[in-house]
Amino acid sequence: MASRDIGQIRGDVESFQSELMEEFYQNYAGLKDDMSTVAIYDKYSHLFSNDSIDVIESAMQGPAPSDDARWLRYLRTFCTLGHVDSAVKLLTDKATTFEAQSSVDCDGEKIPYRFIPVKLRNEPDHEKRRRLFEAKLVETQELNKTLLERVATAHDLSVVLGFKNYRDLCSTLKGVDYKALEEQMEEMLRRTERLYVKEMGGLMEKRTGISLPDAWSYDIPFAFRGEEFDKSFVKQKLVGTFFATLKGIGLDSEKFTNIHIDMEERPKKTPRAFCAPVRVPDDVRLVIMPTGGWRDYDAFFHEGGHAWHFGCTAKGLPAEYRYLGDNSVTESFAFLFNYLPSNKLWLQKVLGMEEPDEYVRFTLVNKLMFLRRYASKLIYEQKLHNAHIGPDFQEVYRNCLQKGLKFRHTEKHYLEDVDDAFYCAEYLRAWILEGQIRAALEGEFGEEWFSNEKAGKFLRELWSYGQKYSADELVKTIGYVDLDIDPMLLEIERGLSE
Repeated sequence: MASRDIGQIRGDVESFQSELMEEFYQNYAGLKDDMSTVAIYDKYSHLFSNDSIDVIESAMQGPAPSDDARWLRYLRTFCTLGHVDSAVKLLTDKATTFEAQSSVDCDGEKIPYRFIPVKLRNEPDHEKRRRLFEAKLVETQELNKTLLERVATAHDLSVVLGFKNYRDLCSTLKGVDYKALEEQMEEMLRRTERLYVKEMGGLMEKRTGISLPDAWSYDIPFAFRGEEFDKSFVKQKLVGTFFATLKGIGLDSEKFTNIHIDMEERPKKTPRAFCAPVRVPDDVRLVIMPTGGWRDYDAFFHEGGHAWHFGCTAKGLPAEYRYLGDNSVTESFAFLFNYLPSNKLWLQKVLGMEEPDEYVRFTLVNKLMFLRRYASKLIYEQKLHNAHIGPDFQEVYRNCLQKGLKFRHTEKHYLEDVDDAFYCAEYLRAWILEGQIRAALEGEFGEEWFSNEKAGKFLRELWSYGQKYSADELVKTIGYVDLDIDPMLLEIERGLSE
């Protein structure tokens, strides 16, 4: 009976994932206003029932399957986290719909809530940025009521499911030692502190006229606007440049009819690019609304890394390896492509930028800032998800972020700036893995690996595994013992010391 039940659970994983991803695509692509995941979760409620979790856990305690048992662990993680997601599905839809439908009034202009980051990035006047930001916070306070109830519900349910707290639930299910990762990140913060203060401080003074300690989080997007670089990153050449990069590693974009690119402009389309793997590998959608400039290239290449990873995943793999597993893996491939438009040789050889040094330095400071930001988020979330949630965590959030980044933060983002299930850790592990994959590519195929067809074969093999292997396992297949921050940090340290 148990084996048949396991078969039924496994059989519905792909259809659930496909329907859920289609719903996310429709909302974030601006094709529908509301987010309606409740009906999908209700349709597949058996996947996330206590009975299904018990069946999976019983199977894990029994004799090991004849093949590898990773799929069973991934299935347990999927069903248990899905149980939590299902419990908060109404609140999730409420929060997402609020973001999609809410707008902010500032200086007589009505601005969609999701577009405030774009407005902040392009606003040169500090006082206007402040007014925009403070107007947004009025809506954020309202959103926080829903987010607080949502996080509190997830926390309470973690204990009901037999875990110490939400942190223990995520760590146990995902097999990630967050404390050990936090220690790595503390080392990274110490190692880069002087370099960061020097370089970030100089960038802020140059680009905003505001010292680092006096700057606010809403000043940072404008500081990294980098409009003088935009002329090299032509909107009309974005897709062609990405396809040319693929061709350099022996991949003909025309043969990937399973990957669809959505660049259509729609009023309610999120300005943030994303990849929607609706059916892996048969229907993968890369969504972007380009505005022109280097950010388009970063975003498109990042999501392109996701798209080609999912699009090259072996079709014969079980659904658990095509949809589930360690998301650090797909994020590492996204970062690998993400950082090509800041690679000096790529900029010269592919983009034709004659003097890329200043831009490369600019992007390295940006990367270091984001590394420190996510390290600070991990430190905060370790505290947040280890205790009873309440408004007092607002100050904990502000203190953690200000300590790591050295500029001012509002306390009101203490929930909006948190992704489910420690996804900040997935990003951090992905950054580490990307540094090691890139080092392996350069060691095997040279610094211009992006022009070597053998590098494409190397990547296609890694991509074909989907997410069968965790980041800790995958890194061993390319010659490393474990996840090591050195390749990632050496690139930054060397680049900023020149």
